[in-house]
Amino acid sequence: MSALPQFAPNLNEEFPRLTHSPILEAVIYWEAHASNILDQALLKENLAKSLPDYTTIQPQYGIEVKIEMPEEIAQFSQNTQWNGFRLENTSKNYVVQFTHTGIAFSKVNSYESWEILTAEALRIWDIFVELADPKTIHRLGVRFINRILLKQDESISTYLTSEPYILSGLEISPKSFFYQDTYQASGYPYQINLVRTIQPNQTGVGNEQALIIDIDVFTNEVSSIRDNLNQQLAEMRWFKNKIFFSNITNTALNNFGVES
Repeated sequence: MSALPQFAPNLNEEFPRLTHSPILEAVIYWEAHASNILDQALLKENLAKSLPDYTTIQPQYGIEVKIEMPEEIAQFSQNTQWNGFRLENTSKNYVVQFTHTGIAFSKVNSYESWEILTAEALRIWDIFVELADPKTIHRLGVRFINRILLKQDESISTYLTSEPYILSGLEISPKSFFYQDTYQASGYPYQINLVRTIQPNQTGVGNEQALIIDIDVFTNEVSSIRDNLNQQLAEMRWFKNKIFFSNITNTALNNFGVES
């Protein structure tokens, strides 16, 4: 079996800018366990001081269920545990999941630019480092979820360069589908999860469906808590863009308002 070709992300490559981008949610996330003990009341107070523009701070809880079977009689116990906080800014376009095991920063509604996204995500990360004092980043990821509304009887080939498989012998295309592909970037410590699926339009209007293109690029190899994060984030963004623009058609670009 021949070796995969080596390549380097071209961080100077320019990708099309879209005036009507289909991005539903853009996420930058860190898995990094806190070494400090996070007290719920104190952490909420510190977050309110550090992030006064995030006016909504809601606790998040997880439920742990245990099943024990002494003498073959099942006994159930349930424990509710505080996991962290969900924060939302005043404009309701930034959401932060701040937990014992890391943070996830999301931009929802009206994606602006990569520069704005990363600047705010790194600001939140610096606050997490200050309050939680993680010693290691176990995972760093960039995830973009795109949603494209399909009109009734509109072909998926209008948007995707490769259509779902046709049922052999019947020449029938699937009414719905869910494809998940996993890749390893050759020569780089990045893994990629690509999901393409169809789901009902959440507005419930007519028979419209939504095409979802979900691209998650992540690495488990981060050498420093602070250094080189911009470089790795930029490389992951390049992979994300390369995959997205390789999967959509020129017609889709025009529909999304590609800037000349």
